[in-house]
Amino acid sequence: MTHTPTQTPPTQTLLTVKTVQQWTQLSRTTIYRLTVSGHLHPVRIGRALRFRRDEVAELMQNGVTTIADNPTP
Repeated sequence: MTHTPTQTPPTQTLLTVKTVQQWTQLSRTTIYRLTVSGHLHPVRIGRALRFRRDEVAELMQNGVTTIADNPTP
C-alpha cells in the first residue's frame, strides 16, 4: 500500500469585515458591495465572512474604478 502525503494548503491570513474596515477605511456597505460586484471573494465560515489579506492588499494597491451592484457574468 502506497501512502501519498497530503498537501496542506498555504496558510493565509483571513480578516473579518471589521478588520477590513479598519485597514481600508471603507464602510461595511462598501465592503459588501465589493463582494457582490466580484472585486472581493470572501471565505465563508458558517455564516461569517472572512477575507484573504493578500486579496484585500491587492485591491488597495490596484484600486477599483467602479462598483456595480449587479456584476456582469
